[in-house]
Amino acid sequence: MSWPMQHRVRNRALAAAAALLLLAARSEAALQVVILEGLPGEPAYAEQFAAETAALHRAAAMLTDPARIHELATAQCTRAAVQALFAALARSSTAEDRLALYLVGHGSYDGTEYKFNLSGPDLTGQDLLRLLASLPMRDQLIVATGSSSGALQELLKSPARVVITGTRGGSERNATRFGTDFAAALTDAGADTDKNDVISAQEAFDFAQRRVKDYYEREVRIASEHAVIAGERASRFTVARLGAAGAGAAAASEAAVAAADPARQKINDAIEALRLRKSELAEAEYNAQLETLLLQLATLDAASSPSASGAAP
Repeated sequence: MSWPMQHRVRNRALAAAAALLLLAARSEAALQVVILEGLPGEPAYAEQFAAETAALHRAAAMLTDPARIHELATAQCTRAAVQALFAALARSSTAEDRLALYLVGHGSYDGTEYKFNLSGPDLTGQDLLRLLASLPMRDQLIVATGSSSGALQELLKSPARVVITGTRGGSERNATRFGTDFAAALTDAGADTDKNDVISAQEAFDFAQRRVKDYYEREVRIASEHAVIAGERASRFTVARLGAAGAGAAAASEAAVAAADPARQKINDAIEALRLRKSELAEAEYNAQLETLLLQLATLDAASSPSASGAAP
């Protein structure tokens, strides 16, 4: 094939990939992250909850646009503020979007009703159920790491929902270690058991559960917490990407720029949504869709490389 013919074929391929990119940009799923930080009760827990919240926020920043991260710190996290936040999400989200909801703080259970402890009226389990049901997105991850959080398992159970709780029932009322260890999993390569540089909800759970178990065995204490995970999509719901936390400021900056690139972010969102639905597709169909998305990423990377812009290598 002559050089002019090769050039025309390459241009047509790039044009086709660009068209696919534009088509995808109109319909990509977006990850919405909600982090609610409850009342600590004691200074030690205030430090713990603040550190967990910061770790969750940093991990979320590697996965989605900053505008899609919604954090309510202790002072701002009231029942009314949470309800207002979910009302805004219900208006701005679509069925193709995904939700990751983190409850950082203490919970209580009186044998009938779970409550997430906030300033002013607490947020009940029924409140959470109604708020989650008000959202259009089908794929939802709920992580409640505190005391009595296991009371939410049966209440929030849903086919498209992954629910992680720091305890196995409402009767485990002691403050937990699970939240700290779950947060640690988001930047620890040891949690990445399949070595693909992303941490799934299942991997983060397994890592935290191992650390909690090791702690109680090391201290020769009877475990007062037993974390639980439910939901078929736990291994396909990404909660963190590795690389930025331990690779220095330059790498962190590069990763932040990449996450803020709207076109690249939309493709990454689409890949994540496809991963969640892998079990619903025939293998050939899944591979074909994944190949299309990876081609879009490769085209985008090629267009933004120094050689593409004429810069010297």
